[in-house]
Amino acid sequence: MRTLLRLVRIVSMLVVITLVAGTLWATRFFTSVPQTFVGSGPSMEPTLLPGEYFTVRPLDDPPRRGMLVVFRFVHDDSLYRVLRRVAALPGDSIAMRAGQAIVNGATMPWPFRILEPRASRSELAIGGELYNWGPVAVPDSTVFLLSDTRDIVGWPDSRFIGPVPLPLIEGRAERYLWTRRAGRLFRRLDRGDIISP
Repeated sequence: MRTLLRLVRIVSMLVVITLVAGTLWATRFFTSVPQTFVGSGPSMEPTLLPGEYFTVRPLDDPPRRGMLVVFRFVHDDSLYRVLRRVAALPGDSIAMRAGQAIVNGATMPWPFRILEPRASRSELAIGGELYNWGPVAVPDSTVFLLSDTRDIVGWPDSRFIGPVPLPLIEGRAERYLWTRRAGRLFRRLDRGDIISP
């Protein structure tokens, strides 16, 4: 009986230690508590599907190309927090050809999709074109954000609202918390997509 009681105590202590260590790791020793968000629409497919949960942590460093960020967007007196990909940084030149982002003359490897190739124009887009435009220079203290779905369902991104001021970026999307897709649970959302300046 004593052996069983001792075993229960050891297992209980291991569970507590594991929970404390996991909490310290997840919050970076309580310096950065992640927030949880859920994909609410198809604008970031194929990276994030509707109904998939992910974590967002405040930015420690300036954003980098390819990073997934959440920014504040106000429309009709409503505040939205929107997930988008950082496509270009201050001083960069960005263009798009057939939906593929081209930054400083180099084609970017990020995933994207076009649902309806014939619907390439929109009155909401700044230049009218959704899939072919540019180059455009990104002003200081702003970033150019894109949705992974290039159609009108990608609204709002910088094709519609222009470059986004850096103070509007709330954090970096980090890990899947819930997904039905095999092999993605707790994995990074932007693994391998970040491009160094």
